[in-house]
Amino acid sequence: MIFIWGKRSYGSVRRVGNVSVKTVFGHLWYLPLFPMKSYYCDSAKDGAAFELNGIHWGSVLSAYIRVWLTLAVVVMGFSYKVERERGGGALNLAVVIIGTLLVLGSYLADRKLIKTPTAALRLLMQRHFGLALDPHECLSNLSMEIDRKMQARHEATQSPSWYKLVLADAFAPRDALELAVLRARCDQQDATLQLSALQRLERVSLAK
Repeated sequence: MIFIWGKRSYGSVRRVGNVSVKTVFGHLWYLPLFPMKSYYCDSAKDGAAFELNGIHWGSVLSAYIRVWLTLAVVVMGFSYKVERERGGGALNLAVVIIGTLLVLGSYLADRKLIKTPTAALRLLMQRHFGLALDPHECLSNLSMEIDRKMQARHEATQSPSWYKLVLADAFAPRDALELAVLRARCDQQDATLQLSALQRLERVSLAK
């Protein structure tokens, strides 16, 4: 018997623009067994992926539902055809119907689960850097890229805490404020700063 095994990504969820969250699994015969790492993946750019700072369990659950439950639906579908000829198969049919609804529901529900602030943040990243991801969820620290973008647009020398000053400035230019929000998301352990950044983001969104 030939064993096909390795690593493969499954469970595409939380799509914003071309970027979605996927999880790499160890697989056997292309069936996901155990999750290893989750990534932001850009479908429009081959190889563009940013590792998340933890496993995305929504992606893991979606992968299991979409692969394993789909397989169960197919098997039970064939079993239903056999059992129907014998005058039975009601249970098989019920499993097929419920399983199909759950698989379809995993795609439909995911679109409803993206929180508005998260989507807005990722769209900001897409506008400024071409990738719709949230720095707060990335393992890699993106602060240097954001700092360079700010310095390129505003020639004045920036202090290391420039983004905190911009967030506190009620009259900050819009582009500076957007970059400050993104830069603040890089300080993942500062809960107070995260709250301030999300509040300013909401005001920017309402001002459109």
